[in-house]
Amino acid sequence: MRIEDMMTKEVTIGGMDDTLGDLQKIFESKHLHHLPIVHAGRLVGIVSDRDVLRFVSPYVNTMGEDNRALNTLKKKAHQIMTRDVVTVRAHDTVAAAASMMLENCCSCLPVLSDAGAIVGIVTKTNILECFAREGMALS
Repeated sequence: MRIEDMMTKEVTIGGMDDTLGDLQKIFESKHLHHLPIVHAGRLVGIVSDRDVLRFVSPYVNTMGEDNRALNTLKKKAHQIMTRDVVTVRAHDTVAAAASMMLENCCSCLPVLSDAGAIVGIVTKTNILECFAREGMALS
């Protein structure tokens, strides 16, 4: 089976200057765990909900909230994003994508067109669902 047969095609993206507060709202409202960061139509990084949790003060929205805590929400995506993003193409196999995730310890892979545009995203959950549905013969 190919990536194009099981990838999520509607991909929410972020920009390099989006604040962590903006990203946090996107993660919460869209129930996402990964957000590709795009600049000038090209993938330049990726931010996970765990990245945002790591950089936002635990005092935000608590009784201990102060200006320093609130300032963590003003950090920009480009300051925390992973820049060396592992990607796949739509014609790659699901088995190849699973191997890439294991080798690179990542939980999602943006899917790029031959021109480098994001056309989808594949997560570990997508791959597990595919393996469960199709069995292990997915080369």
